Amino acid sequence: MKKVYKVLLAEDDDSSAKLLIHTLERYNFQVVHVTDGMAGLTKIRSQTFDLVISDIMMPYLDGLSFVEKGKDYLKTTPVIMLTSVGEKDQIVRAAQSRVSAYLLKPVTTGSLMEKIQSVLMLGPEMIIDKKTIPFMIKISELSISEILIELTGVPSRKANDEIYEKFHHYLAGRSSFTNLRININTDFFYETSALQVLDDLIGKIVKSTNIRTNSVFIDSDYFAETVIDLAKYSYLHATNIISK
Repeated sequence: MKKVYKVLLAEDDDSSAKLLIHTLERYNFQVVHVTDGMAGLTKIRSQTFDLVISDIMMPYLDGLSFVEKGKDYLKTTPVIMLTSVGEKDQIVRAAQSRVSAYLLKPVTTGSLMEKIQSVLMLGPEMIIDKKTIPFMIKISELSISEILIELTGVPSRKANDEIYEKFHHYLAGRSSFTNLRININTDFFYETSALQVLDDLIGKIVKSTNIRTNSVFIDSDYFAETVIDLAKYSYLHATNIISK
């Protein structure tokens, strides 16, 4: 599984932020969004990011001041500064604040991805377009008491509803199943909310069937490759995780 890059986006304009988040999360990027430099400082003090993208003009603390005050936490983290035409005079100050690159607003998808690949030194083969990995669900019966759900591809954030509806339709009133096995391809976890999707799905299943959380077995190579704290997930933490 290729890496999911964690990006801090500091942008107070709602429409610009939504566009940037939509663009980035189409690919293998996870976005944490803040609307001012003070909130940005709080994030970089407690979390590590692969990349920071920041607007210049923001309330409370502007983008350049945010980068200057956060230099001890950012260290080698690349910073892309979003700038408007009238802010070009601040480029010298930005250069002194070790800003890696600049993007002129309005930002296009092509220019954004090109700049990100440049500052992170990513080859085309390291970028994943989630739209090229369609989500698929397969449900089958392993025995009179055990049912199997196979998940491949990248799901949507509301995939738990889609999976549950197909699962419920497959049951067709049968109540003999007491065990559930879920086999998951690692592509599933390119969706940044994948674990929450699973947690919500399991919650729906245990509330509506004879299957209990300790009779759910989740099999995915993802858990062998990634250290995950499952304690914050109400149902997922009580299941049986299988990793090769």
